Amino acid sequence: MRKSYNEGDVFLIPMKDGRFAVCQVVCPLKGRLKKAFSFGVMSIQRDETESMGDGDVLFYSFGNRRSNVIFTSPVNIRNGMWKIVGNTPLTPEKEELRVFQCAGHLYCGDEYIRNLQIKEYSQFNTLGVAGFELVQNHLLEMEQG
Repeated sequence: MRKSYNEGDVFLIPMKDGRFAVCQVVCPLKGRLKKAFSFGVMSIQRDETESMGDGDVLFYSFGNRRSNVIFTSPVNIRNGMWKIVGNTPLTPEKEELRVFQCAGHLYCGDEYIRNLQIKEYSQFNTLGVAGFELVQNHLLEMEQG
């Protein structure tokens, strides 16, 4: 059964080491970028019954970049492998994570904003879709606040 997902949905990703990542949908891209969505990780927990608090998002490193939002395919959230456990409105800080660049173009969610100059690229999160194995690697690199 195909599940829908929305901005602010809180969901759990089972990690390879037995823990769970508590995540929140930032951009449920539905337009021409619908083959991806972005989320932030609020905490890494030992089990799925612990508190689902609305914390800040955690950072991870990828190469020489540091980020706090992950873009990936919505397949696992749609098929229920990543279980949605609630919905919390995005905080103003998380709203800012909705802005990203893709191929030199600036977006806020599905809304196109403008072309970027090359020197501006590094100022924004980049829509680079991570495969599920890379998502797992990013989760293992995250440190609690």
